[in-house]
Amino acid sequence: MRSLFLLLCCLLITACSSNPTTLFEEQVKNSSTPLARTPSEAMRNTQAVPMPIDPGWRPPQWKITAEEPRILINGIPSNYRLFSVALIKDKPFHIDVNSWCVNACLGFSKYTLNPYLILMDAQGNVQAEGFGKASGIVGVISQVLKGTVKNSGTYYLIVAADNRAPGETIVIDNVLLIGAAANPIAPLRIGMGSYPFGSVGPLLNTEETP
Repeated sequence: MRSLFLLLCCLLITACSSNPTTLFEEQVKNSSTPLARTPSEAMRNTQAVPMPIDPGWRPPQWKITAEEPRILINGIPSNYRLFSVALIKDKPFHIDVNSWCVNACLGFSKYTLNPYLILMDAQGNVQAEGFGKASGIVGVISQVLKGTVKNSGTYYLIVAADNRAPGETIVIDNVLLIGAAANPIAPLRIGMGSYPFGSVGPLLNTEETP
């Protein structure tokens, strides 16, 4: 039993996430991966992945790591992924971008990549961009991008990390804990902080009304 307890403690300790500020300084700012200064340059520096359409309750995930190319956002470098999606002229679109808690939320500190979104046309002209407001619960957060486009065609979405303040709290959720019989349920406020790396899952949601 004692060996099992020690093993569990070791797993929890090793699952703890690295300090996000240190990671940003060492693996993002000092990285040697391509660094784009504009969204159109970022589009040329990597291969686009087709964005899933209504993938269901378990959408696919893509990792954003130190190996991905980088883009300067307000002078701050961020690793990113590129996705392609077909949009129709004047038809409202609704894009959800999910971001999951790193290390399956194990360990004492909870972190997730807070997405920064840039939507471009095929020529690299920016149609919409911004940090948006993250919503969600401990385990996964979501950003939403919606609107219309003036021309039908293939568009490209950059999903980058919000590295303005690594470690800063993004969302706070109330988690219910099961306790003793006298106090069976106790609320605990748990927050998730911003992290330079993580797993993201953008999708075109045709079932939502923009």
